[in-house]
Amino acid sequence: MEAINACPHHGFDTWLLVSYFYDGMSSSMKQLLETMCGGDFMSKNPEEAMDFLSYVAEVSRG
Repeated sequence: MEAINACPHHGFDTWLLVSYFYDGMSSSMKQLLETMCGGDFMSKNPEEAMDFLSYVAEVSRG
């Protein structure tokens, strides 16, 4: 998220960034993400998805 925040004028819509990120994940990581968010991650609106990814990144740092 820091890279996105550091370069806010990248020109991509939030939904596209979320989609690219999700599509780049392995199936096991997608399953873990789905479990962590309590359902279908890609059904979240783009802002909710980015907030959730920010949360996951934060708690992963310890």
